[in-house]
Amino acid sequence: MKIVIGVLAILLLSACVNLPGPSQEKEADYGTFPDDYQDIARTYLMAELRDPPSIEIKNISEPMKRWIGDKFTGIGYGYLVCVEVNSKNVFGNLTGFRNDALLIRDDTVIDYIKDGELLSGMKLCD
Repeated sequence: MKIVIGVLAILLLSACVNLPGPSQEKEADYGTFPDDYQDIARTYLMAELRDPPSIEIKNISEPMKRWIGDKFTGIGYGYLVCVEVNSKNVFGNLTGFRNDALLIRDDTVIDYIKDGELLSGMKLCD
């Protein structure tokens, strides 16, 4: 019973998070600009995706200030980088290139969005 009450309390509190407006976006702390964003993206993807020797990475975009999140999970501020990635799936087959999104804050990837699309359907990367 205590667990159920705890989970409900967390859900109610997280539902209280407001999405940032234009003035909040402008004043938000996005962390330091990731000068070595290409190395950060490559290192992260090599560690997170299966079969690192087979991973192909190309077209890493310039970082741009961005926030990602929602009323339930909260908001993360950082620099969005889009990367074209080809990696193997669970069957060992290459999937073909896709546009993945990484949100970098203070030289650390704080969010990774495979295919660069949020659950809402919003595309972060073309």
